[in-house]
Amino acid sequence: LSGGGTEVISLGERCLLGANAGLGISLGDDCVIEAGLYVTGGTVVTLPDGTTAKARDLSGQNDLLLRRNSVTGAVEALPRSGGSWQGLNAALHAND
Repeated sequence: LSGGGTEVISLGERCLLGANAGLGISLGDDCVIEAGLYVTGGTVVTLPDGTTAKARDLSGQNDLLLRRNSVTGAVEALPRSGGSWQGLNAALHAND
């Protein structure tokens, strides 16, 4: 991965870069980037407290979920609990 200049983009351990997603910042361990989401250093990201920051300010952070809000279109950074996948939602996958 390359940042286009001298910066090398790296992903930490146990990260998931979704299909057709792209990344212009480095991320630490246990991060997930939603499929189809392209995050550059200048992407404005909404944080859990409602404030915004440039994605480059999140570079190197652990335990992040980066996704696009389907209603507002905003890119959001959310904390991941436990740092690992918690399994399928049983209610969504019930065959009732």
